[in-house]
Amino acid sequence: MLLQPPPTQGSYGQNVSRDKTAPHQNGSLRDFAGLAGFGLLSGEAPPNRLSFGGLSVGRESTREFGMVRFHGASEPALHPDAHPIGRVSAEFFLRGFEVVGRASDDILGGMIVMTMLGDALVDERADGPISIRELARRLDFPFETVRRHVRKLVRQGVCHAKDGGVCLAPSMRRGARTNAILRKIYLESVRMLDGLRRIKVGNYKPPRSSSHTSRHPHKEQAIVVVAAIRVLLVAIRALRVAFDGDLMSGLVFTAIRTANVKHVTNKAPAASRDILPDSVRRPVSIMAISNSMALPYESIRRHTRKLIEQGKCVRVGRSGVIVPARVFHKMTAESRMVVELVFAFMGELRASGVRV
Repeated sequence: MLLQPPPTQGSYGQNVSRDKTAPHQNGSLRDFAGLAGFGLLSGEAPPNRLSFGGLSVGRESTREFGMVRFHGASEPALHPDAHPIGRVSAEFFLRGFEVVGRASDDILGGMIVMTMLGDALVDERADGPISIRELARRLDFPFETVRRHVRKLVRQGVCHAKDGGVCLAPSMRRGARTNAILRKIYLESVRMLDGLRRIKVGNYKPPRSSSHTSRHPHKEQAIVVVAAIRVLLVAIRALRVAFDGDLMSGLVFTAIRTANVKHVTNKAPAASRDILPDSVRRPVSIMAISNSMALPYESIRRHTRKLIEQGKCVRVGRSGVIVPARVFHKMTAESRMVVELVFAFMGELRASGVRV
C-alpha cells in the first residue's frame, strides 16, 4: 500500500541498538533521500513563489534564511513570542513533513496526493478532475515535473486520469489507511494548538465530541486538517529555500533542534520568550535522530556533519549534537517565517469558524 499507517516513533535522546548501515524498511521519511532527480534535494534553483493565507514565500536576494518578501522600507520587528512559537511548532512541522512523505513513494508525489486529499475534504461530493497545470501552479513546480509524477501515480492506481485531468482513486479518498494519515495530521495539529494555548498565543480547545477512532473526520476536524495540509505544503517549500535547496539538511536540522528542547516544550508553561541557553539544550545522538526519522544512520550522519561544517550544529563531547543558541540569534528571518506560517494557519481556522 502506498499510504502506510503511522509507524512507532523512536524517542529522541535514546541510543537504539541497530546496525548503522542497515536500511529502514518502513521509513516514513526515507524517500526524501531520493529526490535529487527533480531538484528538491539538489542545488537546483527552487521555484519563485508559493502562497498560503496571504503569506508569500519565495526566493530573495539575501542568503540569510531569506524566505519572506516584506513590503516597505524594512522588515517588521520580530514577534515577542517568536521563540516559544518556534519551539512549540517545530515538532508539528517535522511530523507533518513525515506524513507528506508517507503519502506516496516520493515527496512530490506525496504533495500531489495531499493537495487532492485536501480538496476532497473541502467538498467530499466534488470528485471532478484537477488539471496538471493547476497542480503545477498550486505546488509551484514545473509542469513537466508534475506531469511525470502524476503519470507515476496513475500507474500505481493512486489516481485516475479523467477528462483531461486527474482525480484520486476511490480507495484513496475513503480508505482506512488514508484516514489514518489524515487523523495523524489532525492529532499533530491539535498538539501544536494546545502548546500555543499553553504559551498564551491561542485558545483552542478540541470539541468534546471529537473522536479519534471514527472512520471520517467531522466538520471541525476536516477544517483543521485542510488548513494543516496547506501550511505544511508551504512549509516544505520554505524549508527548502532556507537551506539553499537542501531539504534533507533542513529536515535533519529541524529534528535536532526539536530534540534539544523537547523536555522544555512539553512542560507548561514553557513560554520563555528568550532564546534558550545552551545549558538547557540536551544533546541528541545521530542514532536517536536516525531512529526517530526512520532514515539510515549514514544519511543522518552525513547531513549532520554538513550542518556542523556550516556552523549550524555543534558536537557536545560524546553526548551528541545541539543547535546552539548563537545560531538562533542569526535566524531572525527564519523565526519570523515560522510565526507567519503558524499565524496563517490559525487565521485559516478562524476564517472557517474555529475558535483559536
